[in-house]
Amino acid sequence: MRFILALITSLALLNLPVSAATIFPSISSEDLNGVLKDLPQDLPGNPTIVFLAYKQGQQSDVDNWVYKMGLDPSQGAEFVELPIAGRGARLIKRALNNGMRSGILDPDMRARTITIYESVNSLNKPLGFKDRDEIRILLVRQNGEVLWSASGEATPSKIAELKSLYTSTK
Repeated sequence: MRFILALITSLALLNLPVSAATIFPSISSEDLNGVLKDLPQDLPGNPTIVFLAYKQGQQSDVDNWVYKMGLDPSQGAEFVELPIAGRGARLIKRALNNGMRSGILDPDMRARTITIYESVNSLNKPLGFKDRDEIRILLVRQNGEVLWSASGEATPSKIAELKSLYTSTK
């Protein structure tokens, strides 16, 4: 016990962080307009609100967040939607992207939709997520630093927290 207290005190005196910040992994993929994006450096803002969705049925949760946050793809707070199709979906990438394009007619929204054709773990593991049962909402800088994250439905407290942090870090 004394050793642990001495170690913590020493680290505090040295001004060393006890834990490292969460970093968004580097991933390349095209938005629905066909423009290659290297994430996180090509995120549209610094910071950007990032929505991760793992299943088609989760789109309504993302839409609810976008609506309750008052996000507009042509102005205001910067955000992106990252549907994670998985590595196996690369075989049908063209069909998936065309299907999503047919449902998203606005070119500004298409630019904010970047389908990820990598394994779920390539995102979840570095971000500290264990499953794909709920959407994830993150606030990410272009250098990859994750400033904030949450999972699941848009609650008043989560929305207030995200709006406050987005405004203060803009």
